[in-house]
Amino acid sequence: MISQTLVITPRYFIAFILVSYAVVLSPFVDTEQRNYLALIAAMIGGGLFIQLRLSHSKQASWAFILFSIMTLNALLIEGIAHLGSMALTFTYATGYFAVASLMDLVTDKRIFIMMIMRRIIFAFTILSLLQLITSLLGFQIPNLMATKGLWSYNSLSYEPSQLGRVVGISMLCYIVMSRLPGEPEKTRVRNKLIIAFITAMILSGSSLATIAIFVVYWLSRPFPWLVFILIVGVLLQPLFLILDFEVLQRFILLSSSFGSFELDQILEADHSGGIRLAPFLIYIRDIIVTEPGFWLGYGNEGIVHFFQGKISGLPSDYAGAGFLPGFAVVYGILAFALFVWIFVLRQNNWTTMPLIAFWLIFFTSSALNTQVFWYALIIIKVAWAASRDFTHPFKCTKS
Repeated sequence: MISQTLVITPRYFIAFILVSYAVVLSPFVDTEQRNYLALIAAMIGGGLFIQLRLSHSKQASWAFILFSIMTLNALLIEGIAHLGSMALTFTYATGYFAVASLMDLVTDKRIFIMMIMRRIIFAFTILSLLQLITSLLGFQIPNLMATKGLWSYNSLSYEPSQLGRVVGISMLCYIVMSRLPGEPEKTRVRNKLIIAFITAMILSGSSLATIAIFVVYWLSRPFPWLVFILIVGVLLQPLFLILDFEVLQRFILLSSSFGSFELDQILEADHSGGIRLAPFLIYIRDIIVTEPGFWLGYGNEGIVHFFQGKISGLPSDYAGAGFLPGFAVVYGILAFALFVWIFVLRQNNWTTMPLIAFWLIFFTSSALNTQVFWYALIIIKVAWAASRDFTHPFKCTKS
């Protein structure tokens, strides 16, 4: 009998790290919502640099400079106690750079990334349906964590809104990959994936996920159609308010009130969505560009100074902000600009532009040290790597 041995290739490691950053399994989550599966995957990625002798890119060199600046900032402002947060950032980034280096060893990047995205979306949908069925039958719901109750399921995320982010950018990545040169997907497979995508997003019961469905469709259109749909959507806003669809009405009220930059007006239009935008509005309102802290950072005390007790509907002692503007407050606008350039703008081309726009809309409100934030950055990176096989980064690809 001839025995066949399993050969572990770079593809397996890429898939493992990507999936570990995408999903949340309750046995791996502690009381502080820290997912040890993602951290283990990141550390395994770090070991691969030694085991597989992976090369370090110029991007990694720039990141080392950035992290050195952040560490120096933390030591000077916060002291050694803040280095734990920096260690967490470095761990997530290690998984990112492991995937980036491993992608150089993959030949058919487009097909490979499409396969992973497809399986991630199907996995979310299957568990969402399983959670629905067990909920209706009165059985124990698997992997249930932060949800709103019946018809609101987190599936493989910690909470429904996180599902909207992860599944949304995964679907958009699949779409932009499918438009690169190569063998097209069968219509039957594509239609099944679309149905699975919409099912998981709807079953989440999250307004963010519902809006993300429309944003994925909008960003997947060719640029002229994207602009046309945007203009038509703005002109038809009053008509949308007539429709008896709460999520759409809340989104229209929120988007129309955002132009006023009045925090109370935005929170009144949609308190849930307004809370996510509030830190950015407060930052824009209260920053003083002549202060050294604006350029070099205020440290964690800056978060308390800017945001504590200033958002109605939240506890008076609450002080928190997502990547935008949290990172700029803690480390300064210069470090913020450098981070965005290293991890986002350097990967900008016609293929990744929709993903970057989705990241800007839905992920900048997530904190830096979260797996979902780094999952989005990895998606942008792998899409950029796949597109480089076909085109110069600033030339439009033909579908």
